Amino acid sequence: MEKNSMNREQFRTFLLLYAANADMKEQQSERTHIKEVAHCDDFEAIHALFSDSSDYECIQLIMGYRDRFFATPEDQHGLLEDIKSLFGSDGKYSLLEANTMKMLKKLIQ
Repeated sequence: MEKNSMNREQFRTFLLLYAANADMKEQQSERTHIKEVAHCDDFEAIHALFSDSSDYECIQLIMGYRDRFFATPEDQHGLLEDIKSLFGSDGKYSLLEANTMKMLKKLIQ
């Protein structure tokens, strides 16, 4: 998987993986949630791309694709709702997740 050839669902999967790893612990419930929400056929390839990317590279990728796939306020709102739902999938909403949500909101909008 190359960083410059993602489709909408692959990018959504990547962004949700980034969010899921905000606390440095990716839970199985979060992985399951991402697979259910994003409908990405190549989850493992996207996960490998995410795992091989630095935080800086992840942020650059997010900023590079956001306008391409989530340009409208409605699309952005839907994506942020997906992230919010992901953060609640393990039954907890930590302070770190809340802060990550604020940061991702700034990146996406």
